[in-house]
Amino acid sequence: MIYPGEIHPDEITNVMQVPPTFISVAGEKVTNSRGLTREVKDSGWFLSTEGYVLSKDLREHIDWVVEKITPHSESLKAVQKLDGVKVTLKCVWFSLLGHSGPVLWPEQMRALADLDLECSFDIYFVED
Repeated sequence: MIYPGEIHPDEITNVMQVPPTFISVAGEKVTNSRGLTREVKDSGWFLSTEGYVLSKDLREHIDWVVEKITPHSESLKAVQKLDGVKVTLKCVWFSLLGHSGPVLWPEQMRALADLDLECSFDIYFVED
C-alpha cells in the first residue's frame, strides 16, 4: 500500500511503472456493496493479491508482490523518498482457531528488507 499524501495515485503509477490493482482518490465518492456512499479521506495506491493468488500461505502472497515490485526497486526508492508518502506491505490474516498464524521465511524477510518495506499485519479472529 502506498498512501501518497497530496500526490495523486496516478503519479505513483507513473513513477513506479507498476499498475496498481486499485486506487482511491481523496475527495471522491465511493459506494460500497451495501449501497452506502462515503467520501474518500486519504488517497491510496494498492497492489493486492486478491484474485491473483489463491493460496492461504502468506509467503506466496508476499512473493507475488515482491515479484511485481523488485524489477522497479529504484522507482520504489524514489517514491519512498517523497515527502508525505507512506509505503507499507499490509497483510490481512483471518484466524479460525485462535492460534498459530502467518509465517515468514528468511527469503521473504530478506526480499522485504532489500526493498526497504515494512510489513504490518491486521489479524482477525473469526468465530464459527
